[in-house]
Amino acid sequence: MTTPANQIASGLRSLMVEYETVAHNLANSGTSGFKRRVNAFSAELQRQQRIGEQHSLLNGSIDLHGSIDFTQGPLKRTEQPLDIALEGPGFIALETPEGPRYTRSGTLSLNPLNQLVDAAGRLVAGQDGPIVIPDAAFAGDVRIDADGTVRTEEMQFGRIRIVEFGDDLGNLAPAGHGCFRADGQAVGLDAENTRVRQGYQEQSNVQMMHEMTNLMTLTRLYEANVNVLRKHRENSSTLLEVARTA
Repeated sequence: MTTPANQIASGLRSLMVEYETVAHNLANSGTSGFKRRVNAFSAELQRQQRIGEQHSLLNGSIDLHGSIDFTQGPLKRTEQPLDIALEGPGFIALETPEGPRYTRSGTLSLNPLNQLVDAAGRLVAGQDGPIVIPDAAFAGDVRIDADGTVRTEEMQFGRIRIVEFGDDLGNLAPAGHGCFRADGQAVGLDAENTRVRQGYQEQSNVQMMHEMTNLMTLTRLYEANVNVLRKHRENSSTLLEVARTA
């Protein structure tokens, strides 16, 4: 049987997980293309705040099912020719030793082989293989078109593979260094509703004030329920002492 004390203790552990999620979001508020993490607990907490319910961990269980908020972050102009941002739901496809990965961070550069790579050195997938930009060409005016085509006035070097996941977006899982992997049956299809913007970076979609408010609320809620747990234990000790002396 689950006792109120056990339920509060379980709730406190869940609060700590939620606290770590919010702290992770805040730590990445300046990371290009970062998507904030959300737990079901956050949604429930916000619901309680909206309707004015008392915050108590005694009312039902706490669901910590996590998800990613894929809403688009604001775009920042950088003027760098290999910086790109995506307008729309797509992802830049990457080729890695662990398999395909997907990112919204478009801070690109060239590796020693003049292949187009992301900030972590992972190959940017082209529609026909890696995209190679010769030094001589890069000295000129490299353009990246809205469909991801990389070119100069005289020649094309390939087209960046941009994919969308539609209803399978929820099957993307964080894979580290700002990218995601596709779990389950999720398949990325060539993007139809995404536009590439050269010379821009997509900023994190973390809203600092929102996350700071969550952090303060979690801190107050944690302290309040620690006090409830302490009071419950004090009452239990008093009852045991009364029972002994009776």
